[in-house]
Amino acid sequence: MDINCGNSSYEDNRTAEAKFRDASIILGILLSGVGVWVIIYALWEHLGRPVPVSYMVQAVDLLGIAMCLTAWRFTSFSVKELGLFPENPKKVAIETLILCGISFVILATIKFVGQMYDPTLFQTERGFFDIRRFNLYQIFYLFTAFIQEFTARSIMQTNLRRVCATRHKTMYAIVHASVVFAVFHIEYGFWFMIGAAFLGGLLGVVYEKQKTVLGVWIIHWFLGVAAFLFGIINQ
Repeated sequence: MDINCGNSSYEDNRTAEAKFRDASIILGILLSGVGVWVIIYALWEHLGRPVPVSYMVQAVDLLGIAMCLTAWRFTSFSVKELGLFPENPKKVAIETLILCGISFVILATIKFVGQMYDPTLFQTERGFFDIRRFNLYQIFYLFTAFIQEFTARSIMQTNLRRVCATRHKTMYAIVHASVVFAVFHIEYGFWFMIGAAFLGGLLGVVYEKQKTVLGVWIIHWFLGVAAFLFGIINQ
């Protein structure tokens, strides 16, 4: 009898059991998180939106932290799989700066074309790009963007890819993480959710390419701040 073969089979079974266990836990976390947030949103609407959207953003951040801590405590992914430490920081930094530049041009084009159609669209207090809108909230948004991306990429997308048994597991993970990401923006309305899902898909692809959450975190923050300074979003 080949002892090594027996050991290998045992290890394979242990790995399969661990992945199945992780899959069950992640599914439970995702379903519970989405369910809790939909209930909170429904209550917010039922009460006539008693608090501003910014409070809802803080609430979903707290929910994201709770989901991250739960996944960290009860699943078996390693620190390396969290994507906090890029293998090639310089390459990630260059790619992130390029993508931020492209994003800025796209946002400027959206505003320019939108105002050609309707001059009152995307108005700011001062000019085409109102840098004076930048405030402490935009700095705090660094934390918000990190929590959202860490939850969507390091926790959801990474674990969905690890436990998925389908052929196209990476695409499966990106799509499902993006849909959940969109649901957590329900307080902004339908079209914002569609935009969040689309952005989530693009950031999911970047995350898979860079293998780190740092790049998508900065892109997410930059897009949110730039869109606010352009007046494309006003919350």
